[in-house]
Amino acid sequence: MPRSLGDHLFTFAVISDSHVNEAEDRSASPFASNRLANARFRYVVASVNRHRPAFTVHLGDMGNPLPELSTYERAAENFGAIAGSLESPLHLVPGNHCVGDKPGGWVPVPRVCEESLAQYERCYGRCTYSFDHEGCHFAILNSLLVNSELEAERAQRRWLDEDLRQASGGGQRLFVMMHYPPYIAARGEPGSYDNLDEPGRSWLLGVFERFGVEAVYTGHVHNYFYNRVATTHLYTLPATSFVRQDYSELFRVQPADAEGGRDDRVKLGYFLVRIHEHGHANELIRTCGRTLGEGETMEGTGLREMGRLRSSVPSTLGTEMRDNWLSREVLRPNNSVSPFTRRLARNDWAILALQEMGVSKVRLTLQELVKEDVRERMAPLADAGFEFVVYSHGIPGDSEYGVIRQHRALLAGWELMLAPGEMEVVATRMLRGAGGLVGDPALPCYLDEVRDLSAADIGDANVKHVANYGFQLTDSELIERLSAADALRRVFGGLVFRLRRRGEPELELWSSIGRIGELARTSGMRHQVHILFSGNVTAERFEDDLATANRVAESTLAAWLAGNLDLYFDTFEDIDRGYFVRHGLVDRRYNPRLPARVLRHLTACLEGIAEREAGLGRFEVTEIDHGRVVSGPVGSSGLWLVLPRPGCRLTEIISVGAALGVEHPLVLTNLDTGAVSDLAVERSGSKNRLREPLAAESPSLVTT
Repeated sequence: MPRSLGDHLFTFAVISDSHVNEAEDRSASPFASNRLANARFRYVVASVNRHRPAFTVHLGDMGNPLPELSTYERAAENFGAIAGSLESPLHLVPGNHCVGDKPGGWVPVPRVCEESLAQYERCYGRCTYSFDHEGCHFAILNSLLVNSELEAERAQRRWLDEDLRQASGGGQRLFVMMHYPPYIAARGEPGSYDNLDEPGRSWLLGVFERFGVEAVYTGHVHNYFYNRVATTHLYTLPATSFVRQDYSELFRVQPADAEGGRDDRVKLGYFLVRIHEHGHANELIRTCGRTLGEGETMEGTGLREMGRLRSSVPSTLGTEMRDNWLSREVLRPNNSVSPFTRRLARNDWAILALQEMGVSKVRLTLQELVKEDVRERMAPLADAGFEFVVYSHGIPGDSEYGVIRQHRALLAGWELMLAPGEMEVVATRMLRGAGGLVGDPALPCYLDEVRDLSAADIGDANVKHVANYGFQLTDSELIERLSAADALRRVFGGLVFRLRRRGEPELELWSSIGRIGELARTSGMRHQVHILFSGNVTAERFEDDLATANRVAESTLAAWLAGNLDLYFDTFEDIDRGYFVRHGLVDRRYNPRLPARVLRHLTACLEGIAEREAGLGRFEVTEIDHGRVVSGPVGSSGLWLVLPRPGCRLTEIISVGAALGVEHPLVLTNLDTGAVSDLAVERSGSKNRLREPLAAESPSLVTT
């Protein structure tokens, strides 16, 4: 369960791999995306300034030219000119493009040496140093020295040990910033271009463990990866310049750009790190490859800050994870950065996407617990605030009970999918001690109905090959009987309802979730509601992102108002082949689609409202031309969720009990972009006419 981080203390920014060029329109790299590095970094600087961090850290590869090139110093000057616009103090970390590559036998570029270190210090400053900020200690490390056998490496070892010893002895929290990650997917993985070799890797990880370093931030790989050693969080950040395209092999889809994944712009960005009393939270600010030319400035209104790795309030949102995102993948060798080795990697972009949306509950099959690398991955993610619910079909046997018993420390719940005739049998067995799980408050069990239709009449028109599971509101007699059964209530904490996109029965989303919430209140249970993005016809495709975004926003608000439901979205990533083809929250490259962006901004807005206001009034659904509006009072404020269809133009706001006018202006949040602006209204009775009609192209939230 997510733990409270306590009060927010300060925020800092972390940038990596800007690869600034010696000129605005050319680069030593053969890729067109590299020629955009200067303009992209200029945008990053303007974006960081809008968030006003206490300071900024750059994790290395500030410039693109290697140390031996004549253009190195010119690129360093360009970096300094662009970075000079930063309004926060800047701390630099040496990267391989800054001081030369790590020691190795095949990389055809010069290694780190005394001359390159001296050149770096002339252009950028110190290689190794530390600084303090509000009870936290930050050590800047030159990871290119590790295993180099230079005198500078020996000096750095002595310095790091003494520096962390003094800081930890003084009660400070410890953070380390360096360029190379210790490893990508496994502590014992072979050395490669993308990690630290032995014996330096084990030495450095031992230092982190010995002093209890809270977090380590690294770059170099131009992709996101997360690992943990003991209590130390290891973060590898994406770049601001380009994506390392060899890691596109993690996605089972062809790259969309002309550079094999190198210009997958949605993956470009930087981190905001929020330091709290009892931990930290990262937020990826996706810059999406946006650029600013020389002399240009960033336009637009303010953006909300949405980051949260852990929350003081457990998330009520979950999702069905159908892809193999917890297991390690083997990448093929290539003739560039990995000619002789097969590297291991995980698709950790899924983690970032979930965190961006405020989703912490993850639904997996029980068989996933059998895989060692999956369990190995679940442990640090559970500690980071993710809650894993597994599901199984049929009456559990000794093997299922055994798996649950052995690994229940990783689990937040177990969903049993049973036919109606099996439910009380299983409940009775569990009450008698089957599996040794009775009375375990750490493992809530949920009941999911599976309907066997094999005995139904089969005709040419209704052979659909669709699994029928999940309680339906039309099963009122069954639900009433189960809710009243003492054995079932003692074993199961809630029922699992499923709301298909289309099919039988045809249920209206808003009223259905409200009725399920009322059932939960009456029974004293906490139900799950699964929002399906597909219907019940295998050949029907659902690829309308606006319609899905409306569905996500409406159900999220309905569940938030109910207050006693957990909401699961199915599916997380696109299903673009096989049965029930549909778009998910993210595409096959794990980049957020419109529904994910809407969910991210809506959940953050609702958290902010919950912190400020108390008391919910009655909400109403109003149909408008080309859309609908869900509205109601929240404490002394009003809330209007606009759910548009193509062509929607909002001309008025209906009063919901909140005072409007100068004292309570209307604020519009575009739930696609997060942009915030004011709405001017002219009040007329219960209606408030907008001075300028709102052309809503995506779900929007209006608040007072």
